[in-house]
This record gives sequence, structure tokens and C-alpha cells, in this order.
Amino acid sequence: MKLIDSDHSALLARTMDALTLRQRISAANIANIDTPDFKKLNVSFEEELQRVQQRDGVRGMSQVRPEIVETENAPEMEAELLEMADTQIRVNVMTRSLRHHFELLRMGITGVNR
Repeated sequence: MKLIDSDHSALLARTMDALTLRQRISAANIANIDTPDFKKLNVSFEEELQRVQQRDGVRGMSQVRPEIVETENAPEMEAELLEMADTQIRVNVMTRSLRHHFELLRMGITGVNR
């Protein structure tokens, strides 16, 4: 059994990648809010993750990668700020999850619970 490179740690890493990309895309949308003909960009990740989970289980989920998708609409400041706040909350949750995951690994390796 691979502990460090487990499907769980790969899934956590992919999720952090998606959230980091979402933060950058939100910043780009805000920076281009007044650019004529600029179309809002989104990050597609969670929907594909759910589809793969139903089809392949956790093993397949670790292979899902975030994708940038252009919409037909211009970005709106309020929506982008809400997206950034939501993404920050998700980053905080994922950071805690990663910390817990590695604390469990450390405890399993050292036998010390601190």
C-alpha cells in the first residue's frame, strides 16, 4: 500500500491545484472586467470529479484535472468577489484536510501522536 502517493493524497493535491487555478482565474476576470469583449473564464473541476467518482470511484478521481472554460458572458464584479470568497473558504478546508492527512502519516510512521 502506498501511503505518501496514495489516491487520497493525489486527490487532495488535484483539488488544491483546481482551487489555486480558480483564484488566478477570478483575479484575471476582475482585472479584465472593463476590457471590451472579454468573456468570463471559469474553472471546471467539481462536476467532472463527481462524474468520475460515480463511474470509477476514488481511484479515478485522483486523475481528474481542472480545466479553464470560457463562458459567453462578461464577468461581473460582485459575482467574482463572491467566487473569490468561496474559493478562499475551500482553500482553508483543503489546507486543514492536507494537514490532517500528513499528521496521520507522521503518526503512523513515528508512532507519536502530537
